[in-house]
Parts: sequence; C-alpha cells; structure tokens
Amino acid sequence: MTEGLRCLAADAVVVRDGEVLLMERDVEPHRGCWVLPGGMVEQGETAREACVREVEEEVNVEVEVLEFLGLYDSPDRDERGNVSAAYLCSKTAGEPRAREEASEVEWFPLEDPPDMGFDHRDILSDAIDAA
Repeated sequence: MTEGLRCLAADAVVVRDGEVLLMERDVEPHRGCWVLPGGMVEQGETAREACVREVEEEVNVEVEVLEFLGLYDSPDRDERGNVSAAYLCSKTAGEPRAREEASEVEWFPLEDPPDMGFDHRDILSDAIDAA
C-alpha cells in the first residue's frame, strides 16, 4: 500500500555576504522556476548528508551545514508529496555552475529573491529569521 507515502528530500539555503544561491530548474515539476538546491535522501544516508551531496551534484558547490532550519511537510508544498528537511549552509569550495537538474545558477540578494518554486520562499524566510 503506497497511499499516503511521502518521500524525504533535503534542501540547502546556501548563503554568502547577504546572498543566497538559487538554481533554475530544468525538469518538472516547477521547470523554469528558481529553487534552492536539493533533492531526495538516498538509502543509507542522512538528510544532512543528502543536502551536502545534492548541492554538489546540482550546482557544483561544496558546502558546510551550519544549522537545521526545519522540516517542511505541508501537504501542498510539493505535488509529488515530498517532505523536506532544510539546512542553512555556507559555501566552502567550488564555483557555481548548472549541473544535473539546473539550467542556470545565480546568487540573489537574500532580501530580494526572484519568484520561487515549491515552498522555497518560506524556507528562505525561515533562514533569514534564523540568521
């Protein structure tokens, strides 16, 4: 029985000097929307480990997790039913470039991001409040 089954994702709010790193999705859902880098937690890894891995895979940046921001589980946050563990991170190495599910990667002012997909504006807002 899979009814009600929800999967765990991990999202990263990568910050530097008042900016946040966002990627433009190149896949559905939310293709063409700016989002936080992140993705599914794989078997055998923690959400924190998935967060670090997904950022490197999607935007070519290595990060250090600074803080757990929260679990985002609103039923309408993701049409696939995914729940997300979100983390505040800092960039430690690498130059941002689009990889895997991203068509573009860019730094935006924390206080003035573009329209965002999923519930990522809410996650970003919580990160700003936590900082």
